[in-house]
Amino acid sequence: MSPRVALTALALVLAGCGGDLLPPLAQPDADVRLEVDARHVDAGQPVHAVVEIRQADGVTLEVGAPAADGLEATLTGERTEPFGGGSLTTRTYDLTGVKGSYVVAVPEVTATHPDGRQEILPVAPAFVDIGVQGPSSQLEGLLVPEPPPPPTWPWVLGAGVGIGLCTAGVVWAWRRRRRSLRRVAVEPADVVARRAWQAVLADRKLDDHARALQLSEVFRVYLQAVHPIPASALTSREIVAAIYGEGFVPGALLDRARRLLLATDLLKFARRGGGPEFFHDLDQDFQAYVAATRPRPTLSEERHA
Repeated sequence: MSPRVALTALALVLAGCGGDLLPPLAQPDADVRLEVDARHVDAGQPVHAVVEIRQADGVTLEVGAPAADGLEATLTGERTEPFGGGSLTTRTYDLTGVKGSYVVAVPEVTATHPDGRQEILPVAPAFVDIGVQGPSSQLEGLLVPEPPPPPTWPWVLGAGVGIGLCTAGVVWAWRRRRRSLRRVAVEPADVVARRAWQAVLADRKLDDHARALQLSEVFRVYLQAVHPIPASALTSREIVAAIYGEGFVPGALLDRARRLLLATDLLKFARRGGGPEFFHDLDQDFQAYVAATRPRPTLSEERHA
């Protein structure tokens, strides 16, 4: 087991010990996703992109074609079908251009609800290379852990012994704790995340790009602590899809997470964004998400508070 995977598992266990999580809430009533069939294509070949548009009855969306500087988008197909009390529209595009690396994005989407309320639906971008191994590919590789080597019998045996010793140690510690009547304070995930977040914002040695990288990692670690997903090993699109698919948070809160992930991605990979107002907006989304999803204290913890 790699150290990264072990730390992820430990974070999830500690979050579970910290208290009960908020129950699943309603899914958003409008959603737009961009996907590409392949992140790398040969020179002269098109990039096949798919835009999925889901909307509840009464919600209207205006969704433009995916675009990137230097690429031309051609609509190759469109179909609409009923989906969950609304509709799902799938559009396919061919993106063509000269050799290079591109950040493909759907123009800003505004959803208009039956009551007249409007909200912006940020859409996570896609990073593609045509005929090259571009910088986007190298940067994304930094966020994906190397696959673990295939298990061997010595490793399996050692893991079994380790688990046994760990279990015995936990039982011994628990009994000792009960005898001594002392409680070991474990900081909640939201406290740890907020402290780390503020430390990054306050670090004047960081430029905007480095600050975006570290803030993105802080948010991903928090997400995997409060939701059962390995956020540090997923792309932004995969994180949003996992949170949305399981109904962990309502639509407005999901938009905050998606907006935060999208903004840091654009700064990390495309060097778009930055500045005091940019990080102020990130902080607003982060604080709102953490406040709504932080682990609730257990009944035992409330009694000792």
